[in-house]
Amino acid sequence: MTETIHGITITDEYRWMEDAANRDELLAFVEAENARTRAMLDALPERAWFARRLGEVSSSLERVGGYKQCGDTALFLRSREGDRLPKLTIRDAAGERAFLDPAVVTGDPLAAFGAYEFAPDCRRVSIHVSSGGSEAGKVLLLDITTGQQIGPAIERIWGEFTVSFIGPDKVLYTQMAVPAEGVDPIIGMTAYVAPVTGGSATQVLGNGMEVPPENFPIILAPAGEPFALGAAAGARADNEFWIAPAASLQAGTPQWRKVGALEDKAMLAATRGHALFVQTTRTNPLGTLLRYPLGADGTPGASEVVFEGSPESLLRAFQTTADGVYVAASRDGAGQLFFLPDGRGPAQQVALPFEGTILNIQSDADGKGTSLIMVGWTHGTTVFRLNGIKVTPAGIAAEVWDGAQGMAVTRAEAVSKDGTRVPMVVLRRKGASGRAPTIVEGYGGYATDNVEPVYLRDQMAWLDKGGAFAFCGTRGGGERGREWYEGGRGPNKPRGMEDLAACAETLNAMGIAPERGPLVTGASMGGTLVPTATLRHPHAFGAMITRVGIVNPERIGAAENGANQFAEIGDPSDPQQFRDLVAMDAYHMITASPAPPPPTLMVIGLNDRRVSPWMTAKWVARARAKWPDAPIWLRGDMQAGHGVGTAEDVRTAQAADVYAFAWEQQSR
Repeated sequence: MTETIHGITITDEYRWMEDAANRDELLAFVEAENARTRAMLDALPERAWFARRLGEVSSSLERVGGYKQCGDTALFLRSREGDRLPKLTIRDAAGERAFLDPAVVTGDPLAAFGAYEFAPDCRRVSIHVSSGGSEAGKVLLLDITTGQQIGPAIERIWGEFTVSFIGPDKVLYTQMAVPAEGVDPIIGMTAYVAPVTGGSATQVLGNGMEVPPENFPIILAPAGEPFALGAAAGARADNEFWIAPAASLQAGTPQWRKVGALEDKAMLAATRGHALFVQTTRTNPLGTLLRYPLGADGTPGASEVVFEGSPESLLRAFQTTADGVYVAASRDGAGQLFFLPDGRGPAQQVALPFEGTILNIQSDADGKGTSLIMVGWTHGTTVFRLNGIKVTPAGIAAEVWDGAQGMAVTRAEAVSKDGTRVPMVVLRRKGASGRAPTIVEGYGGYATDNVEPVYLRDQMAWLDKGGAFAFCGTRGGGERGREWYEGGRGPNKPRGMEDLAACAETLNAMGIAPERGPLVTGASMGGTLVPTATLRHPHAFGAMITRVGIVNPERIGAAENGANQFAEIGDPSDPQQFRDLVAMDAYHMITASPAPPPPTLMVIGLNDRRVSPWMTAKWVARARAKWPDAPIWLRGDMQAGHGVGTAEDVRTAQAADVYAFAWEQQSR
């Protein structure tokens, strides 16, 4: 079909793939392409080596995550060798033991746990369950002592959203819309208060808190706090915020007062007693934390600055606690932590146990303690307890492959087309020199930092084989503050593509990547960056892998979870933003591209609820039709989604395919 939108003529012969009525035809196309891809991948000489080595350096090691504590009881997710998906483990005065297995709870071997939350009494827990990596599922309310369900399941909950216990007999939650043909269930979410034992739920939006339907209404009501905080959140850097007396929320009749609008550029907010804290980039692109005193009815007074971001300490996040406020910052990606006693300071720097990334700072459900969760280049997920500036190991950490300590981390900079210096991190074996198979990864969205320290267990197999891996911090990410983020967003998206090409060329100039250029990869929002950079700058890259990518953003309005992305990448109803979407659209870029991309593998999970799989299917169909002899491949998986909640064997098989393909292309 051909149509003209805002003066731009769009031809889209594969639009039929978007229609749910054509799901069987779409799956048939993916199945046929997948069979062709499977034959290619299974014939690769290094595929068996990567499958075996991934088992040895990754799947055989213990993994942990999702730590929560309440009183003397802790819950966390743990996977051991042979576990398809993480199990919930409990640690209390009686010791440490397995608590719940998602497959046993549901009878579904592909079931996975998502977010979970203690009740303030430390005796109950809410836990999300979904299947096949879909992330959309239900929440169970359980008694911690017996593991028995204590109320009806709460349906249509997204995996990242918790169901909170408020008061002795009620829960608070955000629910997806009722499924209907042609309706995106992620649009029109609503927040409710309901009895734990079931019965009528009360909607708690309105009364001053009006949330646009494409946003997620999130309400937090920590135990003992006089105020609840509401947010209109979404896939963007900024959010809107409201507060209401906690007692009115528990009664189901909250009276909301707006305390943060989009023009305030407020990223995070939280209450602590009669004070409101807001993290903003409105006056300082490196971040400012403001404190507002609150009147009895929640009226904010004059603000005071309690922490100011700087080039040495870029403000990333904060967490209120009973003792004060913790502020997470970073410099060149490396995490920093500061403590503000009573939420005002002066700021005291906390000595961190290793150079790494702060994944989370969280107060216990009963408000009596605080946890710090970190990860580093050669440190797995590790849990600590915080008491002021004192950091104490909690005795819970992911197992790390012994050879990880033999990997070197090198920080570098690439010079982009306009002279901008772009941060980059390179990992390879200590003492390695000369050219080697090299992967460079880009992301460039949501103000996410792509060069912060993180231990990627599968990556160890690639490095152990002798490969190099680089992270490129393109504009559009959060590596250097608000201006860096805006510098690669909307009409500036091509700058991020130039940054990624510059990273690839720098890896070549450093004598690390093969002379034909490294393999470039990216996932999700990286789909607006990686394939477009490859088509715009084909000389820079030797091959490409795009995973679950937004490769057809011009059609974001037709995609599930699409409207929620408008604030980040553009609204197709706006003429200028539509032009920006077309300019970052890898699907439409195929038409004008004079030559095919380098050898390409496109990866999707058919259960993906974040990025519609038809985007990538359309891209492959058009590319293969235009360049039938080009090495372009599609890998689709019916047991996977966007990547969250995917079974270990499914995930490892994908990693083996990806690395085998990358090694083959980079070794030629």
